[in-house]
Amino acid sequence: MKKLPQNNESMVQLFVDGMHLVHQVIPTFYWGSSKDRITFNSNSSRNRLNILGAYDVQTQTLVHLSSEDNCDAEQVIKFLKLICKAYHDRDSIILHMDNAPYFHAEIVREWLKKNPQIIINSLPPYAPNLNLIERLWRFVKGQLVRNRYYEKYKTFRANAFRLLNHLEDYADDLKTLINDNFEIVRQK
Repeated sequence: MKKLPQNNESMVQLFVDGMHLVHQVIPTFYWGSSKDRITFNSNSSRNRLNILGAYDVQTQTLVHLSSEDNCDAEQVIKFLKLICKAYHDRDSIILHMDNAPYFHAEIVREWLKKNPQIIINSLPPYAPNLNLIERLWRFVKGQLVRNRYYEKYKTFRANAFRLLNHLEDYADDLKTLINDNFEIVRQK
């Protein structure tokens, strides 16, 4: 792992991950008799919105690239270019991310060699709790798909973009849900 630069104003730290939203209602809770027959609207559609996101905890902002295409190395490079454009005034952009194969593909590694301002901090496997964007994704799914039905995919997609592009409307919720106050656990 690379040594990370010290925190300063010319750097930014972002938490990065992909989320894959399926145009489908996800039922969560039901209070009632187990004898009741439960029905809810559902879609037969297999439309999926793939989102690559980079979340800045300090400013509560999200840079994202969304597409119906599968997430692959080429999408990752488009996404990294978007991050570079958004943070063009920073000398160092530290990306804390998991080890998804598309983040570590050969063409992505080659692109990163040519763009040294981006520093990858790979998080340990099986530790999604360390990637703060996972909390944002849980919040987004709660707002968009849990117990929510959209008859048309374009409505579902529009609501997704409305939420992702206006996170400031949820600032109070996100402030308590997503923060970098970690408890240090020491081995005895």
